[in-house]
Amino acid sequence: MVHTQVNLDSLPDFVKNYAELLSDKVGGQVLSCSDQWFAPCVNLISNVAPIWAEGKYVDTGKWMDGWETRRHNPTYDWCILRLGMSGVIKGFEIDTAFFTGNYPPFASIEAICDDSEPTAKKLEASNEWFEVLAKSNLGPGCKQYFAIDSSKRWTHLRFKIYPDGGVARLRVYGQVSKDWSLVIPGELVDLAAIENGGIVVGCSDMYFGNKNNIIMPGRSVNMGDGWETKRRRGEGYDWLVVKLGASGSVKRVEVDTNWFKGNFPTSCSIDGIYSDSENDVPTGQWSEILPNTALTGHHRHLFQRELKDTDKTLTHIRLNIYPDGGVSRLRIHCAPSQSAQVENIRKINM
Repeated sequence: MVHTQVNLDSLPDFVKNYAELLSDKVGGQVLSCSDQWFAPCVNLISNVAPIWAEGKYVDTGKWMDGWETRRHNPTYDWCILRLGMSGVIKGFEIDTAFFTGNYPPFASIEAICDDSEPTAKKLEASNEWFEVLAKSNLGPGCKQYFAIDSSKRWTHLRFKIYPDGGVARLRVYGQVSKDWSLVIPGELVDLAAIENGGIVVGCSDMYFGNKNNIIMPGRSVNMGDGWETKRRRGEGYDWLVVKLGASGSVKRVEVDTNWFKGNFPTSCSIDGIYSDSENDVPTGQWSEILPNTALTGHHRHLFQRELKDTDKTLTHIRLNIYPDGGVSRLRIHCAPSQSAQVENIRKINM
């Protein structure tokens, strides 16, 4: 088994601190492209890491896990993408994994904000594209990171490669922009969900399963699609902290151990805090929201009557699991505070 342990210290801050806005896991789409002769453009937005298949060939040539165009383009190739979650972009990751003699030397990215669900033809003809990443150098078989200084919200991208070649993955990191005007007053919202602006700001360990899986849409599709820690051999417990997409009071909680049948935590508890901390784990006095409660494997646990301080306004939630194990999804259904909705609407309309 290949585990997902990564060295967080080696990653740019925008990768550690923000959501990935483009992948197929959050609803990203490829709308059109100039060419995809050797490998389809949809591979660019695949949530899973690219792979190499030795000796695998298809009708057009070597099978490649990425987007690859024909040779000898006199200008550039392009593709138009719809973000799965609109938002303020903080950075890009362009991965040319396994493209070593056929990678494009340069790339640039343009963006547009159009909430009318425009067609590919309309976007191709638009003159309102704004360059967010100038033509930049790429390398063979590697990940390149590009930080973006912007406060504007975007919905679509145009990715250009010069003059042609192959790119395995394009990752787009940023702050999700939730349109809170669409939320009915009194309606409960999962404020931990990535599509509602939730962000995992820290965890004790994620050796087998990435921390961000726990707030992804839908139920998990397998055991790898959750947050899973390694086995503890001493005292203590594992934990994970989510910054809510807006402040609110917790009314219902769901802890899902889907697919974790022999490696689920024996129990869990949940704490909350109100804090101005943005991308770090808050310090201060946490309040107990859910007392330490037994869990079972491969099961959706719903908690409502068990919750405490349901009128307290919170910004962060800490899930504690005892002593270790895997949780596939965490849902924190809240009543968003009125001030949070006003502030988020202001940000959407900036």
